[in-house]
Amino acid sequence: MNFLHLKYFLMVAEELNITRAAERLYISQQSLSNHISNMERELNVKLFTRSPKLSLTYAGDQLVQTATQILDLHTQFLTKVGDINRHYLGVLRVGISHTCGLALLPEILPRFREEFPMVEFSLSEGNSNQLEDELSHGRVDLIICFQPIMLEGVETVPLTEQKLVMVVPRGFTDQLFGGRAEEVRAQFQQGADIAAFQQMPFVLIKRGNRTRSIVDQYFSRYYFKPKLILETENTVTTLAMAQAGVGITICPELFLRAIPAGPAGSQGVDLFPLTDPSTFSKLVAGYRSDRYLSHFGDRFITMAQEALEP
Repeated sequence: MNFLHLKYFLMVAEELNITRAAERLYISQQSLSNHISNMERELNVKLFTRSPKLSLTYAGDQLVQTATQILDLHTQFLTKVGDINRHYLGVLRVGISHTCGLALLPEILPRFREEFPMVEFSLSEGNSNQLEDELSHGRVDLIICFQPIMLEGVETVPLTEQKLVMVVPRGFTDQLFGGRAEEVRAQFQQGADIAAFQQMPFVLIKRGNRTRSIVDQYFSRYYFKPKLILETENTVTTLAMAQAGVGITICPELFLRAIPAGPAGSQGVDLFPLTDPSTFSKLVAGYRSDRYLSHFGDRFITMAQEALEP
């Protein structure tokens, strides 16, 4: 049994379908079936039951855990050797939210690819909870997200501190304050008064998102109940709705880099920061302390820090 056998076994265990697994591995079904049968003979145990449909046996389930650890250790060893020899070959697997990636990666990736042309870059996108799950199972090497990271055994590197910003359609400000709109804009650029927007519609990211949790706590602190007309999984959608004059949204200032162009005829948006310390959050890079972080992984974090410098 070798690394290739373990790789083939894990693919079948993931798909629980020989045909799909063979297609993903670019080998014939017969060849893949022979590999699995040979492993079972060598181990003298059944790894799969074939009827009524393919499923893992108890021994197969145990091998999934062991094979994953073996292949992961092998990958870490090859990364260490590559760093020692300065070959810098391999793959960097990064977990990041969609909007954070949209704001950061266009600046970081070209530099990273230029410095490490032989390193493959793999991206996993999700919310903070999903990214922590990916990190805990070793499916990514590092994540970029807002604190706190709830997963134990994670080393964090601070990237930047972020304020939350109210993104308000300019028409709302004009409607609320009339002739005083410009005076209020200047005043609120130093810190928004959330109470002034009590009657205005809001478009927010769905609950379960870490930013939304901070926003909800802020609302509670100021006894503010937003007139919520839309919730979405995607921050870019909330920004687009603000640009279109649909509603107010709140997001970290970094995400303003991803704000889409407004529709024809739109008046644009006002950006009013929230100054309550409870709304400040730290963006960090996190990686497991029990896993080797490659030189190019460390460089990626440094590039992120440089991209976020004021």
